[in-house]
Amino acid sequence: MYAWGVDFARYLVHPERWEELPPEWDLLFARPAQLAVEIGFGNGEFLCEAAHAHPELNWVGFETSLTCIVKAGRKLARAGAEHVRLARVDGRFALRELFPDESVERVVLHFPCPWPKRSHAERRVMDEGFARTLAAILRPAGRFELTTDVLRYAEDAAGDLAAMGFRVAGPEAVAAGGPGTRYEAKWRREGRPIWHLRAERGRKGSTLRIAEGMMPHVRVHQSVSGDAVARLGGLKEAWPGGAFVIKEAYLSPRGAALLRAFSTDEGFEQQYFLALVPEDGATLVKLDGAAVPFRTPAVKRSVAAVAAALEGR
Repeated sequence: MYAWGVDFARYLVHPERWEELPPEWDLLFARPAQLAVEIGFGNGEFLCEAAHAHPELNWVGFETSLTCIVKAGRKLARAGAEHVRLARVDGRFALRELFPDESVERVVLHFPCPWPKRSHAERRVMDEGFARTLAAILRPAGRFELTTDVLRYAEDAAGDLAAMGFRVAGPEAVAAGGPGTRYEAKWRREGRPIWHLRAERGRKGSTLRIAEGMMPHVRVHQSVSGDAVARLGGLKEAWPGGAFVIKEAYLSPRGAALLRAFSTDEGFEQQYFLALVPEDGATLVKLDGAAVPFRTPAVKRSVAAVAAALEGR
């Protein structure tokens, strides 16, 4: 039996657990090299081929599907690729938070969901904010490549990129020689045209990063009753660009408690747990280690709000 599970572990990284963001990628790869990023690598067809074709680059792939990560990891393990890292993170958030300015040589995006309805526009990967991030993290003359089966999506992307000072080529139809993903094969079988867009960074952009700092915790200088914990369910707060809500509270017989929380920061959603830990007549409110989120403003505010509610403020 092929021991892909053991081999796969060496590709996976967990940036939500890193104490410092953005990280030093050269240390994570154990070698200095230019960075290339694929957002939404699917089953890893393109990522595996690109890593083979360009061993001089350190490749980073982002996906939100665990199944896709497993399949891509199998391909990389069979190919023996050593210069690839995978992370289960929303690519829009990851590109902004995990790379210093002017540190990435190439970013590729293949067949993103177009989310054609106006009400779903905030879910699209490619928008003005994404173009702004690209202008910040790409090196001078670094390039972005988009492949899609939706011409309007490519045209809108070209407009957003041009507005940020990119030198844009396309969109143009690709008759053959595309990225080789399963979606490309499916769309070609259905007779759909494939469109490709290339953009080279011009002027440098800037972007506001929000995930930074130490893990949040607050000490409440009193013990917490079961009734006080129960009242935390439904605690919520919202502000322009962010929100959090405490969905449920669980109390153990020994007085410790877990709170299930959801947060959003500019559309980046996280689910996590807060722990209430008794300590010598006091209570420590902190993130539980079972599902560590990124340290975004909404996460930090949820910790502070729980502590304030327990203190009666």
